[in-house]
Amino acid sequence: MKIDAINKKILYLLQKDARMTYKEIAAELKRSETTIRDRIKAMERIGIIQGYTALIDKTTLGLNFFAMIFANPVSSTDLDSITEKIKNAKNVMRVYQISGHHRIAIFMVAPSYKELKEIIQSQLLPLGLKDEEIVSVLQADREFISPLEIP
Repeated sequence: MKIDAINKKILYLLQKDARMTYKEIAAELKRSETTIRDRIKAMERIGIIQGYTALIDKTTLGLNFFAMIFANPVSSTDLDSITEKIKNAKNVMRVYQISGHHRIAIFMVAPSYKELKEIIQSQLLPLGLKDEEIVSVLQADREFISPLEIP
């Protein structure tokens, strides 16, 4: 599938507001609703659009502590399997394989620092992690995902 200017505009609009209807996107781009629906369905089918998500206010749910945990696998050969297992751990929002002193970055939320430490001790370290470093987020003014400009 070719990602032409129309598809790029569709992707940009959906990144800004994933709740936009086919009709709204069609009006914005001056195209038919059928054209927009067909293009979106095609991009979903081939995996360009992988899903739609909601941004939530974690503090209203009692998740007041946000942290980034940097760690290393006990064995470097286990990196892929460990990061796959981390995805299923409680309160993990994101996990990345990274370069540098640490090989894994984990973004987590918890009600408190104490509870975060308990989750790390009971769920993450047994997966084969070591050298963990917790970096607390002191203030998040706004959580957002900026739409990508597609070249």
